[in-house]
Amino acid sequence: MRRARATTAAALLAGLLTVLAGCFEESSPVAILVSAVVSGPAPLDVSFNLSYSEHTRGRPMEYSLDFGDGTSAATGTDLGIAVHHTYELGGTYVAELTLTDDEGVRDADRVAITVSQDGPPVGTDVGKTAPDFTASTTDGGEVTLSDHRGSVVLLDFWGAWCSPCKRSMPHLDELARTYGQDGLVVIIVSTDTVELSATDYLDGKGYSDFISVWEPGGKYTSVALVYGVLGGGDVGIPHTFLIDRQGVIRFAGHPLLDLTEAMIEALL
Repeated sequence: MRRARATTAAALLAGLLTVLAGCFEESSPVAILVSAVVSGPAPLDVSFNLSYSEHTRGRPMEYSLDFGDGTSAATGTDLGIAVHHTYELGGTYVAELTLTDDEGVRDADRVAITVSQDGPPVGTDVGKTAPDFTASTTDGGEVTLSDHRGSVVLLDFWGAWCSPCKRSMPHLDELARTYGQDGLVVIIVSTDTVELSATDYLDGKGYSDFISVWEPGGKYTSVALVYGVLGGGDVGIPHTFLIDRQGVIRFAGHPLLDLTEAMIEALL
């Protein structure tokens, strides 16, 4: 009887804590600015998508979209639209979306637009052109990153020795299976010192929708060195780069904690 009462009390307490957590949940806008096109020669027409923005409490909001080129900002309240803007001159511009709710609380998001025939400079930061590479695949072939221009590429660094990497694999597999037909290519780069470690793990789990890369060197392969992971830099694994159809990095971070379906859908 005492145990039953204790269980009931614990359940009531858990429910109360859930209600209280909802009462104290931060009420704020969440600005998300995306565009499928972020680089190209002038004049460059860019369609900005505001529809992934939201408010944690569903409150009304106004938006202001500054295009970063000195022209007048676009304003309004309908976030379910695409806002078009043409950049007439070459250069790099930072478009900024600012949301303001009816209580004056604000949030902002930014996207860099590079108006150039050559696109953004090469680098591993968000907004730069992903470094190209050619590497051996575990099926006996090879893959060149630039061959997949026109597709959205998810480039992930992992290892069968890495427990967090293995926890993130089901998420990557789901993304590959869900969006593969829409133009998403998933390339996973192993940091294992022995190729069999990678292939045994992938085969055992039935992961067949990835382009699997392995080359001698483990943490010090040429691709890992270029992208600054593990032996090549300070970035640990798992680490994912989301690269748009133009070859520009749009996300870099932990695939399980930070990578969302909305990010991929916005680029596809």
